[in-house]
Order: sequence, then structure tokens, then C-alpha cells
Amino acid sequence: MSVSKGDRRPRGELARVLVVDDEADIRELLDLTLARMGLSADCAGSVAEARSFLERERYQLCLTDMRLPDGEGLEVVRLIGERYGETPVAVITAFGSAENAVAALKAGAFDYLAKPVALDQLRTLIKSALSLPKAGGHSVSADENVVASGSRLIGESVAIANVREMIGKLARSQAPVYISGESGSGKELAARLIHSQSARHLAPFMPVNCGAIPENLMESEFFGYRKGAFTGADSDRDGFFQAANGGTLFLDEVADLPLAMQVKLLRAIQEKRVRKVGSTAEEAVDVRIISATHSKLIDCVDARTFRQDLYYRLNVIELKMPPLRERQEDIAPLVDALLARICGGRPPQVAADAMRTLCAYSFPGNVRELENILERATALCADNSVMLEDLQLEPENVAEGSAGRDGETLDDHINRVEKQVILEALAKTGFNRTAAARLLGVTFRSLRYRIERLGIEE
Repeated sequence: MSVSKGDRRPRGELARVLVVDDEADIRELLDLTLARMGLSADCAGSVAEARSFLERERYQLCLTDMRLPDGEGLEVVRLIGERYGETPVAVITAFGSAENAVAALKAGAFDYLAKPVALDQLRTLIKSALSLPKAGGHSVSADENVVASGSRLIGESVAIANVREMIGKLARSQAPVYISGESGSGKELAARLIHSQSARHLAPFMPVNCGAIPENLMESEFFGYRKGAFTGADSDRDGFFQAANGGTLFLDEVADLPLAMQVKLLRAIQEKRVRKVGSTAEEAVDVRIISATHSKLIDCVDARTFRQDLYYRLNVIELKMPPLRERQEDIAPLVDALLARICGGRPPQVAADAMRTLCAYSFPGNVRELENILERATALCADNSVMLEDLQLEPENVAEGSAGRDGETLDDHINRVEKQVILEALAKTGFNRTAAARLLGVTFRSLRYRIERLGIEE
């Protein structure tokens, strides 16, 4: 067993890090780097040695290689996740081994480094891991869900409780997150909450609407430019990556990125380095990527408008934001909170029939639509009371009772129709999926995904 100099330091004086690598020179390099940062290290050369150390000591961080003589680093990642959840673990992968990095992040790793290890990136990773708030500690708790703007995730439904729990887990990782959900369902709020509860909460949160940037300005907006790089570039300028350095870059409507920019974004994510337009040198950047889109990103991959390799780098972990119609019990508390925000100290009262109608409304635009409805209603209402006529709701979107047509939600209705169409196509082709996909005008892969999602069996 290889034990570093750090093992001889008095217990409790320094933050302790477990280093797991079968190469003695790597262990020595990491131990020396940690010592210069004022940290104590124990070094193990195998999964078995790492397991033994973990049984005896509590660590603030673990650094593990992916390839070990008696197993894989993923075993260490999973062991720590199951038994020592307070300890973040980062993996060291072979250069260019994107598959290993993604697998480690999905298994619960905090972050990853590629060999040869860049010491500046190593120090940044260590500082981020050690600054993670303890579960239930200060920073911003999962129960409060408060961000700088004062926004919070409101509701006590099962769906929103699951989202809160997932946000708490994602905040303790550096893994890229893909947030899916309909327009107005709160994807940016979820991204801000992940950032505000993470080790990066003191650094910038940079939201970017990818669909709002002209294609000819994409590269300079994302990566910055040097003076004289093009007409009008009269000084050096940083891009989104530099502005978000140390923090989180939120790419909203990421599916709107043109293919040429997707290639450059993929390289920046993999290498953690960017090159300004007009520069010959790359610079290191440390950002966490959170992306979102209202469309299904896998469908964009099937349509070949979105690169598959970038999809797998962005969609390491998916957070699904439920539509408002799937958490109708949250509508009443949302109404109260939104009215308080819109009107300040004296929000109007909502009449009983108006509240019943709101709770039965399908909300195609989700929470954003609810806020717009309430802003309009407060402008129209009299005597500080919101009446049914003040809401001006579209009748076709108001269901009888709390569910949609014939007791179905909109999603249930769409899924039922989609399932029926697919079953008819399969029946016509003798359950030949390739022929059915051709008949439906979709790719085989897209049809297979839909069959699995809808639970269709032959």
C-alpha cells in the first residue's frame, strides 16, 4: 500500500484528499500539488486499497484514475456515492476518452480531468470541490430554493418535489445538465437554482438565448475576439465563456445553434479551452454547461439538425420540468405568490369561481402564461378583487373539472393518438419497424424511441 507524506500529518489539521492511481509518478504529482495547496493526501494504487482507506478515514475529495489493476475507477465512484455521499469524487481519464468521462459523470462523479493532467485545471477542480456546500448546510438550501432575484420553485406536488430533490443532487456535481420541458415551465429558474446551490454560486451565472444571436456573430459572441479581428473590432472583447469563467453558462434553446457552431462548442466543452476570433492562442476556461430547449433534442438529432456527439456531451443528466397542467395542485399557491410579486403589499383577492377556473385551465404557456393572465387581471379588476371575467381565458383551454377532455390531460390525449397511429402503421407492415418508420416518415431510431416511451409491445 502506498501512503503519502500526508498520512503522517496530524489528523484533523488539514482537509484530506484520497488519490487513487496505479502510477506512482501520478500519485506523487497529485500529492505534491495537494500539499502545496495546504491539503493532506492518502494515496492508493487499487480499488481494494481505496476501499480500505475509505473505511478508516473521512475525505473531503477523492481523485481516481479510470483504469486500475483490480477494476475501474467507476467502482470507486459508485462506492463513494452509495456509502460516502458527502465526498465529491473526480475521475482522471485518458486523453480524448469522452465516453469514459460521460460514464463517470452519469455514475455520480463531481467532475473529470483528462491526462496529461493540467495543473491549473486540477487546482480549479480541487477548489470547486472543497467549496461545495454541505448537504443541509448554508449556501442556498434545497428547501428554500431562493436565487438572487428572489424567485423560487413554488408548490408541494409530487412532480415539483421530485424536481427539487433532483436540483439538490445536480448542485453537488459539475456534470453538464440538459433541462427539458415546455416553454414557460421554468427551465431557466431550474438552471439558476442548480447554480445557486452549487460550489460555483459566488461566480457568474450567464444565460444565453442561442436562438437570438445572428449566425455570423456566433463565434465572436461565444468566444470573444481580438482587436482588429474584423471591421469594427476596435478593442479586445471577452465572450460568453470568459464572462462565465468559474461559474455556469446556461444555453437556452440550444437546438437553435447552427451545425458549424455546434462543432466549435463541442471542442470548447471537451478541451475546456477557447480561442478568441483573431487570436492564435487558446485560453483555459472553467465553466459548467447547463442547456435547455422546449423541443425534444433527440428528435433534432434524428432530423440531423443537431450533432449526436454534442447531444451526448450536453445530455449527461436530464432534468425534466413538468408542465403546469401536470401539477394543478400547485396553481393556487402559485397564484398567491405571483400576485404578491405583481402587486406588492396588497395583492387582490381571487374570487372562488375565478380560482376554480384557473385550476381547471390547461395552461399551454405554463407558469409564464399564468403570470401574464394575472398581470392582465390585476389591471382590469375593481375593488381589489379578481373576478372570473377579469381572467379573459380561452374557453377551449378550460376543462370540465381538473382534467382535460374525457378526463385526459393534453399529454395523455397526445400520447393516446400517437400510440394509435404507430400501432396502425405497425399492423399495416406486419410489425416491421423499418417499414413502419418509412410509412410514418420518421427515422427507425425515432420510431424505436417512441415505441419504448409509449410501452408498445408486439
